[in-house]
Amino acid sequence: MPEGILIDYNDGRPAMAITAGLRAPSFCTSFAGYGTVANQFQVNTPLTSGSTVFVLPTRPVDVQEFADNQTWIVLPIYMTSVTRNGDNGVTVNGTNRGNYQRIPNWAGTVFEILPAATYNEGLLVSNSTDFTAISNQARLMTCAYVGTVTVNGSMALPVSGIPFGKWDNNNVSVGFDGANIIVRDINYSGRDDVSASVTMELVIFNNTAPVAGDGITMTNSAGQVTFSTVKRPFVYDQQLTVTDNNQYIGDKYCQIVFTGAQSRRVDGYFNIRKKGVVMSGGNIRSAYNQVVGNYNDNRFDMTFNQNINMPILVLPDMY
Repeated sequence: MPEGILIDYNDGRPAMAITAGLRAPSFCTSFAGYGTVANQFQVNTPLTSGSTVFVLPTRPVDVQEFADNQTWIVLPIYMTSVTRNGDNGVTVNGTNRGNYQRIPNWAGTVFEILPAATYNEGLLVSNSTDFTAISNQARLMTCAYVGTVTVNGSMALPVSGIPFGKWDNNNVSVGFDGANIIVRDINYSGRDDVSASVTMELVIFNNTAPVAGDGITMTNSAGQVTFSTVKRPFVYDQQLTVTDNNQYIGDKYCQIVFTGAQSRRVDGYFNIRKKGVVMSGGNIRSAYNQVVGNYNDNRFDMTFNQNINMPILVLPDMY
């Protein structure tokens, strides 16, 4: 096992191992709704000077219908990158095939990794090549739910937040629409929206305040608890851009999210679907999920297979 801090509550859950290489992102703000200009979403939020900022997508693909020269078009507008706007916020960038100027309907959360200057007080675990630093100034999300669930087609989250899961089933694709986990049968190749069932280990993180208790507790100068291993904090060890090819993550948790969109010609129609995560044997990949609609071939080739370019997070197996 790597060197670091091991906390085991002997409660049937995995021990929490805080080792070098983990990252503890500080929450900035969440956003949802329509963007500010074509293919972009500007998010205004104060950022810490010198921090590293990223956006965790929760609804990163928006499939839109519109007319162009009397031709009905259906295309996904998907997130591609993030631009930092000084210390005042970020712009989430996107695109679509054909680069149509469309206002996207997206959702996500802005996080930052605080700079070293903020770590005068906090927790530091390091080795010769990497480190984990958790500042008592950070706004850390905490684990609000952990359990084994079986999802039959769809399931509302038991608590609000950002879902992560792990499962082993090569026959299903799992996505998230912002409120519900969506499971679809990827062995079915027709036009219908065929549900499937999967049993998974589910963890959900939100802004529930940490509480003091056994283990490690940190407070800020105002006496507020900012970190506690009782309510396990949101830490990650990998960012990963999902593709159609398997990528191995082992026994870790993967973010549950729609990963793109795909259109296929089926029985004279364009069958348009969002894409989700397939997890089997410790590998993850992207595959078609929920049906958006079936559209007549209207003199415009609407076949596409597009994954989002925004990385998602992989979490260690300690929840």
